[in-house]
Amino acid sequence: MKISQKKDVSIFRQFDFSSTVKNAKLTVITGPMFSGKTKSLIQKISKYNSKNKAVLVCQPKIDSRYSQHSILSHDKDTEVEAVSIANPAEILDLFHKANIVAIDEVQFFDNSIIPVVQEVLDAGKSIIVSGLDLDYAAKPFGTMPELMSMADEIEKLNSVCTFCSGRARYSHRITDESEVVVLGEKDKYVPLCRQCYNELKEK
Repeated sequence: MKISQKKDVSIFRQFDFSSTVKNAKLTVITGPMFSGKTKSLIQKISKYNSKNKAVLVCQPKIDSRYSQHSILSHDKDTEVEAVSIANPAEILDLFHKANIVAIDEVQFFDNSIIPVVQEVLDAGKSIIVSGLDLDYAAKPFGTMPELMSMADEIEKLNSVCTFCSGRARYSHRITDESEVVVLGEKDKYVPLCRQCYNELKEK
């Protein structure tokens, strides 16, 4: 099939583009518990801080395992100051002086986090979020699927399986609690690979 070449045709002619392009992007860091999501987030925050970029760091107020004033990795060797947020809309009152917005444990926020993320991106601010992609029952966790579909970059991490030391994909709850959101550490959760997780399900 022959395609005609019309040099005088421009697909951009009908649009008037801004002369300034703001390359805001959404980065999602995800994986099971104990995979280093928060540590990776803190490393990215530190990298931006070293370049004199202002970073607004937020965490859900519901997550009070460590501190209401900072985010801390599970191994407790990395920490950074953070603002505890009860409602995602609070971010819209805080982000204007920041170059970057970082949100830890984003899976704990309700659906209102989606338009907030979109508004921050539209304002030309990049966002980095970290959170669980799957809940204890191996189902997509809250708004994480939508955030991942919006993402420009996805960093998928794995933990180490408690039983076989393979690549852990799941956060398996070892208590009888059935609520989706149950805060806890290794007293309530263990990371499992696919095979070990399926073997436990069969039992």
